[in-house]
Amino acid sequence: MEAKGNTERSVLSRINMFNQHVEEHKNWQRINPFSHYNVRDVPKRSIQKDLYGTPPAGSLSERRAVQAQILSLQEILQLCELINENGERQSADDAAEVSLMFGVLFEMYNHISDKLLGTLLCARKHKYIDFEGETLFQGRDDKKGVRLLRPFEELRDGILNKIESLRCILAEQPVEPVEPVEPVEPVEPVEPTEPVEAVEEP
Repeated sequence: MEAKGNTERSVLSRINMFNQHVEEHKNWQRINPFSHYNVRDVPKRSIQKDLYGTPPAGSLSERRAVQAQILSLQEILQLCELINENGERQSADDAAEVSLMFGVLFEMYNHISDKLLGTLLCARKHKYIDFEGETLFQGRDDKKGVRLLRPFEELRDGILNKIESLRCILAEQPVEPVEPVEPVEPVEPVEPTEPVEAVEEP
């Protein structure tokens, strides 16, 4: 009797979970513009201005976005460290501006990653580095310098603080528990039946 009660509870929990997924899918399809033949049938959504274009809170999309930000900041930190160690200082002062030629930087960074240009643009967007022009090309812009906008120690501390805060956000996000799957009882093999002989019609 106890085994039968556990089986019934397991079946009911699976049914409830399935119904919950069905309701979530229905709600998503109501606001999904690709599920309607006419765009006018789509209900208008009320989204706050600061939440526009951001993934839903607590979703896997939000978690992946935070992980991507952490990876991007780690690559920027590695880039700034490379410029600081191999670049030329304008004076003997430790706080002096450090600059490295793009051609030299390209050869060094190519052994680390193949997306130097994307990392450069992202680092300039966050005002960690700067260079002339909108973008840099190998060969044409080898003599152009890529410079750090602040002392490396200050940049490093700021980037590490951002990474730590993002990791705290990941730690605070609840992880949906996965329901354990009950083992399936093996099915006894069915003995083959003897073939039925065809009866010829008279």
